[in-house]
Amino acid sequence: FEVDEEGEDIVDAPKGRAGNYTNADDILLCNTWLQVSRDPSVGGDQSRDAYWGRMKEHFDVHNVSGIDRSERSLRSRWSTINSDCQRWAACQKAVDK
Repeated sequence: FEVDEEGEDIVDAPKGRAGNYTNADDILLCNTWLQVSRDPSVGGDQSRDAYWGRMKEHFDVHNVSGIDRSERSLRSRWSTINSDCQRWAACQKAVDK
């Protein structure tokens, strides 16, 4: 479900697409990234498919929203979050100077 353009009513999400990520989904995705990327038993020597398979597996285990997210969806959302974080870090660095 999504909120309509006026922000007042809930409407069905377009077919073939899950609803928007919530703040809780974003936090879960960030925590998933921390857990998977810092796992010393695997390290950095893994393929993209293996890495995102592990990301999806961890995300799914802890996801309570009931919305199934594909690996592609998780990758896309992570790209957006990562880009925003890098932009913020650059601004913070400029302020610190």
